[in-house]
Formats: sequence, structure tokens, C-alpha cells
Amino acid sequence: MNFFSSFHHRATDAELMDQPDCDEDQLFRTLDQFHGINVLFSRVRPLLRRTLLAEMTPGEPYHLIDLGAGACDIPVWMLHQARKRGLDLRITAIDADPRVVRYAKERYGNVEGLDIVEGDALNLEALAPFDFVFANHFLHHLPTQAVEQVLRESSRLARRGCVFSDLKRSPWSYLAFSLVARVYRDSYAREDGLLSIRKGFRKEDFQSIKEFQIRSAIPGRMQLISRTGFAHNS
Repeated sequence: MNFFSSFHHRATDAELMDQPDCDEDQLFRTLDQFHGINVLFSRVRPLLRRTLLAEMTPGEPYHLIDLGAGACDIPVWMLHQARKRGLDLRITAIDADPRVVRYAKERYGNVEGLDIVEGDALNLEALAPFDFVFANHFLHHLPTQAVEQVLRESSRLARRGCVFSDLKRSPWSYLAFSLVARVYRDSYAREDGLLSIRKGFRKEDFQSIKEFQIRSAIPGRMQLISRTGFAHNS
């Protein structure tokens, strides 16, 4: 199998940072670096502005679930944007890794409107009721069957809609990140980032998922937006 054809199917290896015995200092440095990676490459802020935030109106309370929230830089940004718009937004940020939850709580545990909890994305029923579901760079951590379960349960339980942003599985994304990632030292960002691209998605991976609009975006992103609620704003 040559390099380019190796991207036809999702990789199945686990990222180093997901290992329970990984070095905690390197894990936390990786989480530190995710903020810059999200700002520079994820393009998630404009996506959230034209979907989730555009759907909300002042005077009405909203509850959003952030799956695999990690360092919680995105929910903190969302709450800041909500306050600027006069919105009543509450976010429950969940992550399955207790070390990541501890890291996030140490930094953002006092942010008003943010509840950081250890939880299982495969048990969304326990978090209901909620209006929106969001996740950034979370789905690729899951096996295919679990990805489909999370998407279907999110669409079923969210009263207003869902937005998922993840990595596009592409040799060009892999090559580009292999150059950029040289700046990320003493962490898992480079090695895990390259593996994560191999675990990412193509449009055909979601053929059985009818509840979402699915599109690719630059640079190297897949965006899944629920067909109901704010899909017309996407």
C-alpha cells in the first residue's frame, strides 16, 4: 500500500494522550497547545458564530453540551461571545479523562455558566434536557460504530440542533501538518495530530448518517450540522 492509498480507510490506533499511563506533564502541555491549534487551524469560531450563536436570542435560556471538551478553551470562548450578545447560555463540558477534567477545572472551574464534568458521550440521555450539542476534534477518537451512535443520539436528544467539527482524512493535510507541527515540542501534539488526521473522516464515511448536513472545509476539516434548527444558517 502506498502513502496516498493508506488514507482510504480510517486508522484505528489509539492516540498517546488517550493512554491512561501517558506522561501527565506532556499531556498537559498538549492541552496547553490545543488553544493555539484551535485558533489557527480549526476554524471553529466562525462556524459557531453562524450556527449555534446565530440561533440564540436574548431572553431565552439555552443549555449546550460540549462533548470531549478537553481544555475547555472553546466553551469559555462561547460563553464570552454569549455575554457580548446578551444571551443566557449554560454549557456542560464533558470529558471521559479525569486528568483532563482536573486540568480544565484548575483553569476554568470558576467561569460563570460553565460546568466541567467527567462523563461518557455514549450516555447523553443522562445529560438531558439540552438544546444543543457541539464537539470539536472529538469524533475521530471514537471507533466508527460509536461515532454513529453519538451522532444519532445527539440529533435525537438535542432540542435545537448539533454541530460537529473534525478532521478530514487527507494525505495533503497530513503532509502540511507534519511541517507545521515541528513547533509543538515536549508534548503529544505532533505525533497524535498526525495519527488523528489518519483517524479523521471523508464524506463517504457518513453515508448512513441522514440527520446531518456534511461538508468539508478548509483547512482539512469535516463539518457536520444538524438538518433542523439552524441548518439554513450554515
